[in-house]
Amino acid sequence: MGGKLLIFSPQKNDLYWVSLRSSVGRNNYSNQGYLFTEFINTFRLNNWLAFNISPKYFFSGVESFGGIGFSSYINLSENLMLIPEINTSIKNDSDLNSTLALRYSFSPEKSLDLYYSNAAGVQDIGQLLKVKDYRLGFRFNFLL
Repeated sequence: MGGKLLIFSPQKNDLYWVSLRSSVGRNNYSNQGYLFTEFINTFRLNNWLAFNISPKYFFSGVESFGGIGFSSYINLSENLMLIPEINTSIKNDSDLNSTLALRYSFSPEKSLDLYYSNAAGVQDIGQLLKVKDYRLGFRFNFLL
């Protein structure tokens, strides 16, 4: 379960926007609880380019660590966006992973991402972990 709080908004034409995303849950195997938080900072340079810096933190009773992600949003057309991203955890055996996504927006509230990544996942702690092989996937995005 999780949520996102938008503090400064691109819908208000702010050049800088901030959001805080957090999720809590339990591991199905060990029943261990966790908390994941992400502080998303985005800077818009112009109408077609924005940069994102996102410090992230994972906490559980077993392990806790932080990380950081860097990405950009490149508008290729009115409905098509290219999103390259790099994430790393801040620990002794830090893994650097990368994702390249192509986003098609059906409307401001609905979009579809096609991605190629070697991150364990495209959300929460999966963003900070690297897997051996790259994989191709897609994700639906809905704003409520």
